[in-house]
Amino acid sequence: MKKKVTVSVIVVAVLAAAAVGVFFLLKGRKPVALAEPPVPYVSEIINDNNSSAHRLVSAYEPLDASKAIFVVGSRRRTGELASALIESDSFDNVDGSANPDGLKDLAGETICTVTNFTSFGEMVRDGRLQDLRELTARNVLSAMDTLCYVSPYDRSGMGKKPQAKLIVLGSACMTQYGRYDIDSLFSALNCKLPVLSPMQLIVDEAVEISKGKKILTAGVLAGNAPVELYGPYIKARAAKVGIDSVLCVGFKVPEGEDPLLSFLDRYSELGINRPLDVILVDDLKVDLSIFNESLQRITSVMNAESLTYGNLIAPNFRIVDSRSRICNAVYSILRQRNIFTHQISQPRQLDFMLIPREDREKELMLLQFNERYIPKNN
Repeated sequence: MKKKVTVSVIVVAVLAAAAVGVFFLLKGRKPVALAEPPVPYVSEIINDNNSSAHRLVSAYEPLDASKAIFVVGSRRRTGELASALIESDSFDNVDGSANPDGLKDLAGETICTVTNFTSFGEMVRDGRLQDLRELTARNVLSAMDTLCYVSPYDRSGMGKKPQAKLIVLGSACMTQYGRYDIDSLFSALNCKLPVLSPMQLIVDEAVEISKGKKILTAGVLAGNAPVELYGPYIKARAAKVGIDSVLCVGFKVPEGEDPLLSFLDRYSELGINRPLDVILVDDLKVDLSIFNESLQRITSVMNAESLTYGNLIAPNFRIVDSRSRICNAVYSILRQRNIFTHQISQPRQLDFMLIPREDREKELMLLQFNERYIPKNN
């Protein structure tokens, strides 16, 4: 028996939905800017020349090979992204060609994570978008700073940490709502620090390969991220290349099931008479080898599964995954800017955490990760 799928229909809106599946038809509307001006916290930094944050951003030097790669977001997501970066071996480290050479692509690099214990999805559902945008900015600034606290109980005990030469926004919620503020801050203060987002990378690729279409039909596997974020985001990016309408379907496929066939089963249940152009895989737990094996079977006329599933995907159907795209993008930026450490050693990982300060409302403390200091409600 096929599992029941709950479907929600929206038009350029973000709805709170604890559903197994979410469906969007977004047509004929221009994307709306997230906010003007940026969130007050960012505006204050831009306008206050004497603030430490203004001085930090305006004088920042990203072309420093000794600095680190930072990944910010939830505990689970930062861990998954850091592991993906550390394990990646897709390039020849000498000439940069797309040939694994047995040496990790980020050999000698330091990957730092900044874990947040706030639920970004809950912030979206509760309408706390300004808080989310400010939190995104605070995460980025914490990656750029040199200091962290040794203990939440010893405010004078300051430790040193690496600074960022590249930042990855691990959270789809941060990308959707906070990226605008980071871009505004860096543009205003002429900061050239690269900020990447797995969500943005895969959406932009899907949009680019779909140029010329009147409607883009996309599926999304988003892991723990709210799938309802993706429809409006894809629509906004697609409008920039002249794609008028976006049909977006998102599901959370249970572990243990064939990810592609399970997705297509659920898509079929919706009764949509339009094949999928692309599936965006923003779930790093998905085994892409299984995904690709299933795709080969259903696109082969010699296989019976092609009769069941072949009509659900377009002739030029693509799978675009965030794991390979973020690893490739990080490597590419480090190579283009010549900011590899050039040390012959395994990549190392350092973990930090942002937790609230009890003595100051809305203030956060950056600490080295320690289980003892995790907020009690997590």
